Amino acid sequence: MFRSWRIGRIFGVPTELHWSFLLVPVAILVYSYETGVGLRWSQVRWWSSITTLLFVFVLVHELGHALTAKACGVRAEKIILFPLGGGALIPTEPERVWQEVLIYAAGPLANVLLAVIALPLLLWQPGGWYMIQFYLNPFSNLIVAPTLTEQLLGITLAVNVVLAVGNLLPAYPLDGGRILRALLKHSLGDRRATVVATVLGILIGLGLIGLSIRLSDPVLSLSALFIVSFSALELNRGWQRRQLQRTALKDVLRPPPPDRVYASDTVARARVLFSRTDARVLPVYTNWNELSGFVEREVLHREAGREEPVRLHYEAEYITGTVEDDLLELTERIVAADVYGAAIYRGGVLDGFVFTEDVIVLLDRSPRRFYKRFRSPTSPSPGA
Repeated sequence: MFRSWRIGRIFGVPTELHWSFLLVPVAILVYSYETGVGLRWSQVRWWSSITTLLFVFVLVHELGHALTAKACGVRAEKIILFPLGGGALIPTEPERVWQEVLIYAAGPLANVLLAVIALPLLLWQPGGWYMIQFYLNPFSNLIVAPTLTEQLLGITLAVNVVLAVGNLLPAYPLDGGRILRALLKHSLGDRRATVVATVLGILIGLGLIGLSIRLSDPVLSLSALFIVSFSALELNRGWQRRQLQRTALKDVLRPPPPDRVYASDTVARARVLFSRTDARVLPVYTNWNELSGFVEREVLHREAGREEPVRLHYEAEYITGTVEDDLLELTERIVAADVYGAAIYRGGVLDGFVFTEDVIVLLDRSPRRFYKRFRSPTSPSPGA
């Protein structure tokens, strides 16, 4: 299934819908169904209207980021919209801190603008002030019977205030957390600033999970889980970057194998050569002994016939580097090129290879590997 679908360009910014939007019609039907009554079409229309409003509010928020980035000379790659939020993909950071702060603050400010527009329109309605009182204290004894217009204006005011205030919490990946990181980078450096923002994100997210349980609010719970998950992922990504910075390229460099796989070889011969090594990827050469690409062990065992030539199954794309290269930068180039690995040269002569799989093993910190690493050799095994 596609991850997202392009719905067009809005003010010049490519905009896409995430595949999870397919769940929205299902959710509307579930909320509109009443036991013993069946599907209530009035509720279908109501929830469809609310969904459309929320979609517009999130879109305006993300356009605030994207258009401000463009005004600052920074490319906004695209906007991706989710049922409960969205994201403006801005691949490069601006050079100046105030521009970065402005870009991240623009989303909440766009929601504030919508709330400011809705407030006088709501107060103009006969029951507008009562709606505001109800939203300020929903647990009071105040009973309101708003018109459809008052309901929509009240939702516009309340939701945009919540979006603005919520996104300004100093928790990564919310806008407030990104603003905090931008402000701290000058004094603490990028790494420490990111650690502060992500740790705050985890702590605030956990606090919001507790609050959501107390209020029995599943939407708040999902939002809090999103904050905790992305903060933890960013914290782990920062740890991985530090690991790669500290690791010498030679520590993951595989020397050229003694037996070469040629593009004209049969799959059967290549499988034999794979059986002599623990490598999951091997280089492939032309008949003139020139490096041509890489082939993966799993591909040959899963998709290839024994007598088929290797040239039908190998990837003829790779990047090159030198033994003096930084492992972090080389890994980022491999990921950006979406290839198996890189050919490493020393003085113009092929010295070895760096494969993505070996970098993954280096960074692997799964619970099982953690347990094996710190478990004492004399410790009894489970059940002993």
